[in-house]
Amino acid sequence: MGDLAVVFQAREECERACRALRAAAAPFRLIEPPAAVAEVAVPFLVIPDEARAALHAIITAGAMIAGHVPYREPAPDAPADLGPEPPRGAEDAVGRIGLAFVAPCIAADEHLRLTAQVERDLGPVMPYLNAVMRGGTFSPPGPTFTFMDGPRLINLFPHRVAVARARDMVDAWRTLARVKRTVNEVWSRRAAIQPSYARRVQVNALEVYSRLPRTNCGQCGEATCLAFAARLLAGDQRLEHCRPVFGGSHAHLRQAVLDLAAGLGL
Repeated sequence: MGDLAVVFQAREECERACRALRAAAAPFRLIEPPAAVAEVAVPFLVIPDEARAALHAIITAGAMIAGHVPYREPAPDAPADLGPEPPRGAEDAVGRIGLAFVAPCIAADEHLRLTAQVERDLGPVMPYLNAVMRGGTFSPPGPTFTFMDGPRLINLFPHRVAVARARDMVDAWRTLARVKRTVNEVWSRRAAIQPSYARRVQVNALEVYSRLPRTNCGQCGEATCLAFAARLLAGDQRLEHCRPVFGGSHAHLRQAVLDLAAGLGL
């Protein structure tokens, strides 16, 4: 089955799990975050197959975990750039970040999706991000701000950050650190930025639908291709369930679907 990376919501929960695993003589590895990302990261455990029963007992006893995913060694070419550093003494517009959820991406099990809770309200920062990050999308009613960090899709909400297509847990740590630095760096320059409250349309189900066969064949288990697109965006479907695209008569659409999915973290 392979090793599991077990991710915790708080350092105290990780330490408690370590004590319980040692008491059960169960093997594990503790992965500490590098100092550069420590403010947004909590250590995680690597659990081999023979320790899964002990892990299950710990979770059953009430350990607060954010999730567990197949463990992948950090990519050797993982970028170390954490983004622009705000001026010394600049106001922290983000505050504490706590990882709340982690799981494999729906249609790309080798990548991770995660959600982190943010201490401070990011809503006031979003119009400034909208003004300087022209590749992002902004929805004022939420508010939400969405942008790409390489292949990763970042969604900002008032008190939450969602990330799709992180390569591994170390990459997830670095991504959250870059998000925090980016937000704080832009916020530190707000006096010189004209905020933009203009709405930019985000990718929606119709955009996904436009890349599907639109035959409503039902092989995915949904009544229509539009219903499939909506459930795909909601995380309730898998991309490969569109059988005409993946191995069927519409294989010529595959690259367009994959290109869109890569940006969405599906």
